[in-house]
Amino acid sequence: MGMEFYGDSYKGNDEPIFVGIPTFLKLPWLKSNAELKKVKPDVAVIGEPFDFGTTIRPGARYGPRAIRAASTVPSPPYEHFNIETGVDPFGVFRTVDYGDVVVSPGDVVESHRRMTDKVKEVLDIDGIPVMLGGDHSITFANVRAFAKKYKNIGMIHIDTHADCAPQGLCGFKYDHGAHIRRIMELGCLKGKNYTLIGPRGYWPGPDLYKWMADQDFQWFTMLDVEELGIDQIAKEAADRANDNVDGVYISWDIDTFDPAYAPGTGEPEPNGLTSREGMRLMRLLSTSFDPDKFAFDLVEVAPNYDVSDVNSYNGGITSGLANRLIVELLAGLSLTKKGQTEGHPVRPHYYRGKGNTYSFGGPKAKVPRRR
Repeated sequence: MGMEFYGDSYKGNDEPIFVGIPTFLKLPWLKSNAELKKVKPDVAVIGEPFDFGTTIRPGARYGPRAIRAASTVPSPPYEHFNIETGVDPFGVFRTVDYGDVVVSPGDVVESHRRMTDKVKEVLDIDGIPVMLGGDHSITFANVRAFAKKYKNIGMIHIDTHADCAPQGLCGFKYDHGAHIRRIMELGCLKGKNYTLIGPRGYWPGPDLYKWMADQDFQWFTMLDVEELGIDQIAKEAADRANDNVDGVYISWDIDTFDPAYAPGTGEPEPNGLTSREGMRLMRLLSTSFDPDKFAFDLVEVAPNYDVSDVNSYNGGITSGLANRLIVELLAGLSLTKKGQTEGHPVRPHYYRGKGNTYSFGGPKAKVPRRR
């Protein structure tokens, strides 16, 4: 299992967080496809430092670096047991950092090709690829690799914007506002297997939503989130994504969160998800799919617009939230891998009689008096 892969040096290490190479969660770094084939990890994290598909505020090219920096607070070998989900994902999955795609500055098509190739390398060894963006145009490149292995896919797209412009936002069909159109053109995704969660604001207009309806897409605006709740939306999205497909892909744009929680992004929009809502959504979704036929990307983290600690090496609040989303993803997938629906979270009622004074419907624990 996972911890045997890391070795004893990964346990109880008192190395300060500011020491060493800041890979994702200080996990082992594989530098080549040859190493990847030899190790055959269960999960490989890939950085895609690319923002040449953005149309408003650039900076997402630095997203992977910021998320990695934020991931070291805290990280293995310090604590890797998730106290809320009750599982150590790294004890289940042998997880590595597979470095960055070497993008070609200014060349979107070539950069996308390189992304497709690197993601395919992970899929070829039956690993779970987890991509750190990067603007949202990278999703097309990633799904293109995923679709080579899984011919019919389900997709959950968590985003403020629908990203289905026919020719992009400004006339370039591979920008970050068109990746859903490009994915549909691949022929790997049926509309009945797609769900968008979180749109709000002023783009796109009714014409594009009419096109989405014609494709049998489903979407839940932030008004729907308020009225229906996270649990119902997560269940319907998961059911649609799982309906007679070969694999499931989730793409999460950090701008789905309210700017109070994620200001470090290119296109912030008020009235988004809270971090608590996002965590619950991730926990529900990540336990809904076969981890052996799954891929994920997290996009549009632009740390130069972030706040809190952005001038140090620990990242800001947006990159910290992005990191935590990925850890929650792996925790949920690891439960499913173990055939469990829940782990052993550190909840007070599991510790009644050991200093906890809450009753939870039963007798209160006796707290010894001081003498």
